[in-house]
Amino acid sequence: MIITLNQQLENTQYAKISKIIDKCLKKLDVNTQIKRGRPLKYNDKQIISCLIYGIKNNIFSLRELEYKINQDIVFMTIIGIEKSPDYSTFSIRLGKIENLLYEAIYMILVYEINANFRLCSIDSTALRSSKFDKDAKVGRGTRLGMYKGYKLHLACTTDDLVIPLCFSMTTANVYDNQAKELLYETKKYNPFLILADAAYDDTEWFEICKKLEVNLLTDINMRRAKSIKSFNGHRYENAVFRKSVIGDTIYKKNRIKIEQLFSSLKGMYNLENPRLYGFKRYFRHVSWVLMCYLIDELIKKNEGINSRKYPWNI
Repeated sequence: MIITLNQQLENTQYAKISKIIDKCLKKLDVNTQIKRGRPLKYNDKQIISCLIYGIKNNIFSLRELEYKINQDIVFMTIIGIEKSPDYSTFSIRLGKIENLLYEAIYMILVYEINANFRLCSIDSTALRSSKFDKDAKVGRGTRLGMYKGYKLHLACTTDDLVIPLCFSMTTANVYDNQAKELLYETKKYNPFLILADAAYDDTEWFEICKKLEVNLLTDINMRRAKSIKSFNGHRYENAVFRKSVIGDTIYKKNRIKIEQLFSSLKGMYNLENPRLYGFKRYFRHVSWVLMCYLIDELIKKNEGINSRKYPWNI
């Protein structure tokens, strides 16, 4: 059986990524050509594909990305370009894509994966930065102790498919329970129960969840209290349910999924990158890492792969 070059290219990971991006843009009915002035030399699909290429190949500079793409003839053939966009083109077009298209594409990918949204989890993870990063702040992490950098606050599903639903990024000195916007963002997916660790055992979080008609189950934060009897209404109800057999089973079985997600993002996608300077640049990296993860999960689902193991352990 003879396989043509076009057939070989269609089976590469970048061809699959390009098709998914194209499908998302078509759902948005995006017209990539401007009506006045010169026509765009590179469409949105090509720019986004190039960014995903950078994440896949651990490229963190737009100049380096331009250089590496110009050396990869196969990739340029797949996305239909003869020469890589220059770094200034990347910078201008990325700003527009992130402002206008990123959030919509992200939600399309989440719904295309079609994970179970009924049970979700919220947590944060430390993102260390260079000690010379002026935007970064000093904070305390569970495993790292004192560190300088940022925090990724994230909500995800806890089913067999662990999918990041929404996220925000702050400096490291921001405490976990200050990221209240995650509750409002997660409500868009209508979860039944949200799991969180003891850092989120906060009266205000329970009140917000009651208004949103969402259940919140957290680990117990004693905060110098001698017993849970000193807790007020919502925190007391949470503590009683958390200590029950069913509450303990639900929490321990599903709470670990978000930790596994953070491990995958840091291990396979270099989510934590101290080489990046400045909040804006770090946030851009984190955003596209999460986009890349969603695309990979959709490809795996389409191919019938349900393993979350590292590729070399499958």
